[in-house]
Amino acid sequence: MAAMGVHATQASELEVVAELNGTRPGNLTVTEQGRVIMSMHPLENPKYRVMELLDDGTTRAFPTEDWADGPELGEVGLSSVIGIDSTKDGTVWMLDMGSASAPAQIVAWDSVNHELAQRITLSPSVMVENSFFQDFALDTQRNRMYIADTTLGNIVGEAAPAFVVVDLNTGQARRVLESHKALMAPLHQVSIDGSPLATKRQDGQAQPVYLGLNPITIDANNEWVYFGTVNGSAIYRLPAAALADPKVAPDQLAQTIEFYSEKRPSDGMVMAENGRIYVGDLEKNAIGVADESGYRLLAQDDQLLNWVDGFALGKGYLYLTQNALHLHPVMNEGEEEATKPYRIVRLKLE
Repeated sequence: MAAMGVHATQASELEVVAELNGTRPGNLTVTEQGRVIMSMHPLENPKYRVMELLDDGTTRAFPTEDWADGPELGEVGLSSVIGIDSTKDGTVWMLDMGSASAPAQIVAWDSVNHELAQRITLSPSVMVENSFFQDFALDTQRNRMYIADTTLGNIVGEAAPAFVVVDLNTGQARRVLESHKALMAPLHQVSIDGSPLATKRQDGQAQPVYLGLNPITIDANNEWVYFGTVNGSAIYRLPAAALADPKVAPDQLAQTIEFYSEKRPSDGMVMAENGRIYVGDLEKNAIGVADESGYRLLAQDDQLLNWVDGFALGKGYLYLTQNALHLHPVMNEGEEEATKPYRIVRLKLE
């Protein structure tokens, strides 16, 4: 493995786009038209599941209030959204992991013409009892969505992370590579600012949190899908053509996985057209950049990069959500210790 290099930017190079004093943001996307859309983290039970950040720093429900306020109110609704992305035509793709009373679904919204573009209900057969759909990668060449089902790790039930491959032409979905070693979390306990990532068991004891497959991205040519685990320190990749093809046998698909680069414990990443992967570095309150030559620290700030969650590219900038998720009760032994505001920040790319 290549040695890690350090060349961190100064905090002044990080620009605060918005401060959020309400619900934690999850992931975000910046449309080709410059609109900033963000999911609101399901662990917060947010009033609006997805919101748009306006130029004046205020927010509004997205795509409409009826969609954003949940399926219990009105005619339609999103239940629990983390994964969100957009394509160059302005279509915003939202991955709804569903709830006890509503199915998991993919909702694509035409943000240019303000109308529903596509809606796919996902079959329960591609989920397990503790499924937790996180990030996803869009393959615009094959019209596929590759979902990272982290499952709830060792927080609830047994960890069984997997890819869920959705054919956006037909709506058919498959669950593949469940519990493959590259998708499983290593037994490395993440520690941030001296505080270990741990949940509180029913007996009151602290239990280290180990989360598998989550960060996922795809290159601009739709050739490789890159992925990693939250607790892990490796980025792997596999050919998009193989992942998309239902005729590829599971053992053959597993054999296509290869190590790509080092990273550090992370909750998100994105690959830019320059071929670099921008990825979180949770333990250092930082972000890093990875490529075939190795990994290096890119920016570090104990406040502005305190648990960077979502990554998006837009107009030459890297956009990030900062949400101090490690201080949420689920990750912090039952105690909420985050200090608001949460933030949307950005960094000019080289």
